Amino acid sequence: MKNREKFLAIELCWEIPLAFLSLIFFKSVRLSIRSLVNIATNSNKKKVYKWLVFSEELLKKPLILPSLLTTGPRWNPHAIAAGAGPFTVKESLAIEISSCVASAQSWSIGIYEFPEAKAVKYIASHGSNFQEQWHELTLEPGKYTLGLRYYNWYDEVSLPAINVDDNPIINTESVNGGNVNNYFQNLTERDNLFYRCLNYYIFTLLICHKWLPKELVRKEYLPVGDPNNEFIYGFIYKNYSLSLTLNSLLFANYDVYLTMYNRSSLPITFCQIDVEKYTTPVIETDAFYLLRLRSKSDLGNNLFQQDWISIELL
Repeated sequence: MKNREKFLAIELCWEIPLAFLSLIFFKSVRLSIRSLVNIATNSNKKKVYKWLVFSEELLKKPLILPSLLTTGPRWNPHAIAAGAGPFTVKESLAIEISSCVASAQSWSIGIYEFPEAKAVKYIASHGSNFQEQWHELTLEPGKYTLGLRYYNWYDEVSLPAINVDDNPIINTESVNGGNVNNYFQNLTERDNLFYRCLNYYIFTLLICHKWLPKELVRKEYLPVGDPNNEFIYGFIYKNYSLSLTLNSLLFANYDVYLTMYNRSSLPITFCQIDVEKYTTPVIETDAFYLLRLRSKSDLGNNLFQQDWISIELL
């Protein structure tokens, strides 16, 4: 490890300038894509709204992959994911929560301002009893998008109906939960220089995290991170493994999901961890990782404790 760190100190002489260029490129592409989406949204007078499920079919559409890699670039292969909108809200938005409850053991929905993708509200399966069929939210006038995540989903999966200002705009939709996430297995085959340049700076950012504001690093790494999860993240050198030691209290309160990403932020390996000692295979490229800790219930004051988990590079 010491030899790798000594070489890394030399690498930073060119890695840091390249990271700055990558960050500028990322921000420029994200602004361009948001502007294009905004123009397309405003020019489309006859809007037909529906859920867009993250799938192989969706990724075939133009600009979808670049958009995802600049909006929520830390992919979540552990959940069925779908988005909806943007749509204009004057006063309220109602979600057919009963479909969510019937579809997955754990779920969450984020409401984001458009086009900034700033989260304004989140609702989650453990946040309330949710006995009612519909859950209504009061929002400031504006445009919004929705982001839905289903964890540990059942055999029959439905995406909820949506009403805006008491008007139905999206109907309930069934999804084939059996193979919807199969596209993750081959996602790295889409990698190219463009995607590498977009997220190249993240690896360097994580290496330099000790000298940077903690919130800045988190915001860049998790721009739309679900606040219902706990996150642990970092980098891993080429030809190293990640060794995890997990406390039994962690498993009592959380489901633990691990994703490893290449420098384009495409997932190269992912799994759910349910053992107290876990070591990943040797990673063949410089990479970064994300542990998602998904609470099993409303924990109240029994919040996550950092000493429940130990991480080491081997």
